[in-house]
Amino acid sequence: MKIREKKTDNSVLEVTIFIEKEEFDEARRRAYLDNSDKYVVPGVAGGMATVKDLEKTYGPAVLFDEALAIAIPDMFNTFLRDEGIRIMGKPQVDDMQFLDDGVSFNVKADMYPEVELGEYKGIKVPYRREGEQEAFERAVIQRACENMKGEIPEHMVTQKLDSIIAREKINVGNEAIYHLLADALMILKEAYEAAEVVRPMVQVRREAMDLMLQTASSDHEQDWKEFFREQIGIMAERYHSLPEDFDQKLEKIISDREKSKKDKDPEEMVEEVFKAYLGSLELTEEQWKNQRQLQAAKEVCVDLLLDAVAEEEGIEVDANELHQTIESIADQCNMTPEEVEAKMDMDPLRWKLQRDKALMLVLSAGETDEEARAERIKKQEEQQKKMEDKMKEN
Repeated sequence: MKIREKKTDNSVLEVTIFIEKEEFDEARRRAYLDNSDKYVVPGVAGGMATVKDLEKTYGPAVLFDEALAIAIPDMFNTFLRDEGIRIMGKPQVDDMQFLDDGVSFNVKADMYPEVELGEYKGIKVPYRREGEQEAFERAVIQRACENMKGEIPEHMVTQKLDSIIAREKINVGNEAIYHLLADALMILKEAYEAAEVVRPMVQVRREAMDLMLQTASSDHEQDWKEFFREQIGIMAERYHSLPEDFDQKLEKIISDREKSKKDKDPEEMVEEVFKAYLGSLELTEEQWKNQRQLQAAKEVCVDLLLDAVAEEEGIEVDANELHQTIESIADQCNMTPEEVEAKMDMDPLRWKLQRDKALMLVLSAGETDEEARAERIKKQEEQQKKMEDKMKEN
């Protein structure tokens, strides 16, 4: 492997890498071993053919795509390790050139930003560990972030926002109550149409929310399906006399809903449930994202802080710690550790464990500023008294 050109501009890395012919042939050989059942060479046992054997049978470009899928990430990751460079997101590969003596390609990627640490040990905050632990830890980390110098790249905030959304979708998708909300919304909407009731969608969402909450209450836990049907009929009849066959139509609507849920793949179902959840908040996904922008920026700042602390303190994760974490993930996912290792990129997991250690270091060094704490409590008490006095006057 040779590096033909390398440059960085505004935290963006661009590099041209050349894979020599012998290296590329080796990648083709590895690709052949993974696909020997697809590339059969007459007279040669499976997995035993040479690159020349394969070229004679399938042409000179045999296994190029498969080999590139192996060689490009291998070579680029080797370059990153050798240079001590960390990138973010998925790198972009272009300008592929097949030459007589090898293969050349360009890679463009966002570099992980550098920051300058300020004070992060012995930070004093107006909270105590005992009884105010959450506030204490939040204040220590916030102060450490404020002491750090460096810019937060927009692409990091965007990536973090995507991560927050994905996390929230999983959380919502795992809540049975939001699945019930999605059911209530779809069924109520169609039931209104069957009863020739015209209602603004915003009102339908609110009524579906009320229906979901009533149906999910402990009072109707045993007969929730019957209660659900009965309430939909009552709600529709408020606005229009029901057709004689409304009960049959409602049963079909509910039956069709159950069938459509079975036909949806899990991702589609999660998206539908999340949309119903956002509707209950009367937000679009874009509005919800806008509300999470500040949270995303704060989480990025914490990531940068902890990575910088880990580097400054020489924090490392040993093989045993990594293996224990993999075993824990395997238990949670009902998989073997080997299966987890095969599916996961170990670098992000290693970075997370380093961040966890860095977090413990910063928090354990935090202290309580008793004078500032007393002042904070005094101000709170004064504000509380003002509110109480104002209420008495009214």
